[in-house]
Amino acid sequence: MGLSIKGSGVRVHVSVTSSMLYSGDLEFEGHFGVSSQILVAGSTLVTTSSSAIHFLRSTFGENTKLLLLDNHIEGNIYAVYLSVVALVDGGGIIVKGNTLRTKKKDDKLSSALLVETVDVGKGGYFDMENSTMSAVNGIYLFEVTTLRSAGLLRVANCTFVGRAEGFNSTLVFLDCSVTLEGGAQWRVEGNVAGAASVLSIS
Repeated sequence: MGLSIKGSGVRVHVSVTSSMLYSGDLEFEGHFGVSSQILVAGSTLVTTSSSAIHFLRSTFGENTKLLLLDNHIEGNIYAVYLSVVALVDGGGIIVKGNTLRTKKKDDKLSSALLVETVDVGKGGYFDMENSTMSAVNGIYLFEVTTLRSAGLLRVANCTFVGRAEGFNSTLVFLDCSVTLEGGAQWRVEGNVAGAASVLSIS
């Protein structure tokens, strides 16, 4: 049994710090209103569930921020699973200083971070930096990725160790349609991937 947090459309501040979770997952669901903040920091989340952190059909209001900082996060197939993410008007996700691991080596979807659908625009940002990832894939973008209106998607200064059996490991794997428009930026820079590929497109 893990912990479930549900947004109801209003502004909230959620803080999970210096915590330990060894059963179930940390699950977020619903709409988190304008200028909300979700912080998970300095925590150890190690589980036999599919994912340690799961955003299930979650949407973010304008200027909402998700911060995953300095955690050890380990799941069976995914460390962090984001289903639908829309980041606009200054809203963003920062994943920094984490160790992200998965146990599954024979599943091509096994990823430190899997994102089903992401739409970043109007100054929104998705920033993964200074993190260590150990999985079949580092970041797996699945279904639809849209960057528009000065949106930023950045993967920088990360260390990736591929752990695949029967697959090629990749730091950033695109299994989706990608749209970049209106001054959007997609940057992959300063990463260490060893024998794994830095970028693969299916």
